[in-house]
Amino acid sequence: MNAVFNTRREAIETFYKRDYTTLGGAFNFHSPIELLLIRRGGARVWINDVEETVCENELTIALSFDTHRYQSLCEGTYTVLFISPTMCPAFMEAVRYKSAHNPVVRDKRTVERIVSAVDALSDEGMHAIEQMGYINVILGALLAQLDLESAKPSGNEALPTRLFFYINEHYREDLTTDKIAQALGYDRYYLSKRFRASFRMSMMQYVNTLRLKNAVMMMRDRGNSITKCAMESGFGSMRTFYRAFEEEFGCSPLEYLKSNRR
Repeated sequence: MNAVFNTRREAIETFYKRDYTTLGGAFNFHSPIELLLIRRGGARVWINDVEETVCENELTIALSFDTHRYQSLCEGTYTVLFISPTMCPAFMEAVRYKSAHNPVVRDKRTVERIVSAVDALSDEGMHAIEQMGYINVILGALLAQLDLESAKPSGNEALPTRLFFYINEHYREDLTTDKIAQALGYDRYYLSKRFRASFRMSMMQYVNTLRLKNAVMMMRDRGNSITKCAMESGFGSMRTFYRAFEEEFGCSPLEYLKSNRR
């Protein structure tokens, strides 16, 4: 299968929820965790090498970088929830180098509990700490249901996945293409070429995407200075941070904060 790296999903800083009446599209993958809730209707779902028919009051989960695709069987009500890995480090550690033997959850009580928590996240006035509570309820309930199996990648075919895991674990450090290549045991030019061919961006562009997401989350805490947010997210200088920020968001960090604070 030819899967597309979904760069739009990488912009999700915390979580994002959307309802659909139909489902479709190409195979894709991204770092945010993705849940599909079937409220009404049914869908054919492909996640990695698993293909399942999912019915009303059932749900599926695609972990970070799982290749997946949905096709609705009829018009219905389908909710998709994306959760950024930065919101759930404990969950990410629990599923690190693992995949779900069957990514479909059919247990009625578990589904009801997760749906209730997902619906609660619709409250736009909810405090970030309360949001985290509901996210933990969702992921904790899922973790209890998932039959996880080892999926630690190896070999050249799994190189892109190894790259993503390594970068997500080390982006706050003084990371360069040379250091990534050395850590994984590959020539830097070969590694850069493979990454760009697979994801249509350079490794350092992806590194900076992760750094910006982390910096924006830190900036929401009024006790953090912009300098602290930039440096603790891995940027080597404020000049580099400001340039990357304006390229990504089209404004300065201060302008971003003013427009996103109530």
